[in-house]
Amino acid sequence: MLTPGTTPGPLGAGGYGNRLAFERDRLGFLLHQRQYGDLVRFDQGMYLVNSPDLAEEVFKHTNTAYVITRDLLGDEVDGGSASADLARWMRARSLAGHGLNRSSVRAAEDRLAATVARHADSWRARGGIDAVPALEDLSAHLISEYCLGPEVGRVPELVARLQDARLPGTVPLPASCRFLRRRRLHRAGRELAREVSRLVERRRTRQDDCPGVLADLLLAACDEGAITHEGAVGIVMSVLFAAHETTAAALAWLFLLLDRQPEVYARMLAEVDGELAGRLPTAADLPRLVFTEAVVKETLRLYPPLWFLERTVDRPTELGGRLLHPGQQVFVSPFVLHRDPRHYDRPTEFRPDRWIDRPAGAPLPKYAFMPFGGGQRICLGAHFGTVAMVVATATVVGRHRLRLAVGSAPAFGTDSSVLQPRGLRLDVGAREQVPCSAAAGPRPLGR
Repeated sequence: MLTPGTTPGPLGAGGYGNRLAFERDRLGFLLHQRQYGDLVRFDQGMYLVNSPDLAEEVFKHTNTAYVITRDLLGDEVDGGSASADLARWMRARSLAGHGLNRSSVRAAEDRLAATVARHADSWRARGGIDAVPALEDLSAHLISEYCLGPEVGRVPELVARLQDARLPGTVPLPASCRFLRRRRLHRAGRELAREVSRLVERRRTRQDDCPGVLADLLLAACDEGAITHEGAVGIVMSVLFAAHETTAAALAWLFLLLDRQPEVYARMLAEVDGELAGRLPTAADLPRLVFTEAVVKETLRLYPPLWFLERTVDRPTELGGRLLHPGQQVFVSPFVLHRDPRHYDRPTEFRPDRWIDRPAGAPLPKYAFMPFGGGQRICLGAHFGTVAMVVATATVVGRHRLRLAVGSAPAFGTDSSVLQPRGLRLDVGAREQVPCSAAAGPRPLGR
């Protein structure tokens, strides 16, 4: 039953006042507007969702009532349910998701941990890193090797180039010159597509003993006529781009949090030493790295990589008792949902034990935790990203100590779809020994 009246919202939910307030402090604005209810009117054509149940409605009906209307390069696309390409695209996504959900099996071959160790050793040799670029380079190699095998060619470099081309310039270009940035962006996208296409096709004639990778799964689908070669290349590019940026951002937040929470760091170090005894982690170790995984999940809760998700209404539909019309937009912020006191005790605190001690009879609503989105269009790298974070954290913590560099002043980066700690620089040095109190066993965390 539809509710009469006007949906509440800040600043009267009209004009440009809310847009200006949002641009001044995006995260603060989103947290503040929670007071207006579970569905908040941003302006005439935009609504904000503050409820896991309503978020589930939006994501469950994506591709039908709600659609995605922009592609990887930010260009407008026909994402409507009547689009001829949608079924083929979703078939390809399903195949890719199936492959990525076997990430833990791939971790058993030590490819993830060995790649992390190689990068971390180079950080130590340099003495420090600019966290986001260094972790993006690491995660680009991790996901490239998973998608394409040991031979990744220029893919990590080209992924970085495409990422750089997507970011807004330090000095905004005049309107008459913005086409230069678009041309650079599309050129970077074409270069990456050509390199991915070459490496995918090369998998047909491989003679190594490397186990199958995502590209092999997609090639088989091409041979069956389920997807085209171009579709397979598009899926690999989407996975590469989504997984590398989100995983890197989350790892940057995690290492910053470990530096600020020495008790958490000591407890994790005790677990890593106790379970791994100095060797690199494999898939068989992951179920035993309970506290490490809890740290990863708590980092993803406080700082979800996908902090702001957009859907466009494709047909008249009801949401929260309100009738929405085609062309209107609905936004969901995992950052806000993850800090809702209705679902989390002391939600602004970093408390990994909440993922270990949560009572069995008090499950979270399904969409109260959604760091990589949800529904049919969930980030394809979601499972891979979580596994890679656990492996990377255990590998780095077991070998090195990362500390906030003197003079580094990280700040929230909300100028893209991924939440990053901008300006974070980390010193990389020798790791400490485990304190006796930490090595003796778990203990309560303090502030």
